[in-house]
Amino acid sequence: MEFAMWAYPWDLLDEGPAEVETRLRGVGVDELNLATNYHTVQAFTPHNPERRTLFARASSYFEPGPEYGDLEPVPYEQMDGDWVADIAAGLSELSLNSWTVGCHNSRLGMANPEYTLESAHGDDLIFGLCPSQPAVQTYLSALVSDLAARDTFARIELETFDYFYGTGFGWHHQKIHARLGVLGEFLLGMCFCPHCQENATAEDVDAEQARETVANALDDIVAGELSHDRSPEAWLAEHSTVAAYVDVRERTLSSLYATLADAAGTTPLGYYVGAPEPGREWIVGADLQALSNHVDYYCLPAYESSSDAVIGAYNAVETVIDDVPLHVGLLPGHPAIDDEATVVDIVETLDSKGVPRLSFYNYGLLPEQSLEWVETAIETVS
Repeated sequence: MEFAMWAYPWDLLDEGPAEVETRLRGVGVDELNLATNYHTVQAFTPHNPERRTLFARASSYFEPGPEYGDLEPVPYEQMDGDWVADIAAGLSELSLNSWTVGCHNSRLGMANPEYTLESAHGDDLIFGLCPSQPAVQTYLSALVSDLAARDTFARIELETFDYFYGTGFGWHHQKIHARLGVLGEFLLGMCFCPHCQENATAEDVDAEQARETVANALDDIVAGELSHDRSPEAWLAEHSTVAAYVDVRERTLSSLYATLADAAGTTPLGYYVGAPEPGREWIVGADLQALSNHVDYYCLPAYESSSDAVIGAYNAVETVIDDVPLHVGLLPGHPAIDDEATVVDIVETLDSKGVPRLSFYNYGLLPEQSLEWVETAIETVS
């Protein structure tokens, strides 16, 4: 089993890339998943020598190349130079991977609402760019190409390169006081922008009927006339037009991933799965069997509190993918795990399952005791 650690660039630069590398190699970590293009964040940094809290809007931590179109990454305002290049130059042993956030970008969405998800009620969901939009497709493929061209990364890992929507990850101080459930979340996040509707119409799907059906169903959930805990799968089985609309966007995303694979060239490409729930990635437009033709592996962030829960999430994804390696991510600290024994048990269980690679979240966010738990767990299976 190989071991990686997610990390933010400011933690490496504040501590020193070489010092972090020495620390992680001592823990037993082989790879670093570095945030290169990331969403808005407030990070509490318990062992950072310079700070305890950092705020950043959706930003890139490298200087973008010239190949972008209407949308391009916005470099972090406090960045002097190119942080990705500086970190890469300071590492000699750790393999460096790009941890790359795609469609979840509130900065770009706020500035360009015409490229965001549009709800069935006509609202722009500005925290999510729509991957049916040609401008967004150009942005995503240029981003992957830009990163691959650096010859810095052993892997490029994709987060929210899909029809991203999720309560709690949408907007600062988000307020929803209606119980939507998984079905309501799905309906609220369904995109009916002009390009999504054009794609559906081109495949003989009645896009307007689908939109009206989705809008009415969401309103029915709020009114208590449709149960919030009804499964999305069961609801779709009774609404064939919406089901056909969902199929179209899955094919749209699969086509985009073929383009992303070309943009990555020889650099292995991974996609983060498990959202909104393991095995229900279709809700964000991801047909994992179809995407298997275009990615080299999947990574499941399974931030659970027991080995049984982690394996449950793993099995839910494994049943819907083809013969593509499935990596796993763990959160070995608050709020998921409170003790070393649990970290060891989960790592041992995943090792016995044959999981090829395990990533831990996140170097700068974890207190020292969590890093010690990781070291003990790695030693146990090494």
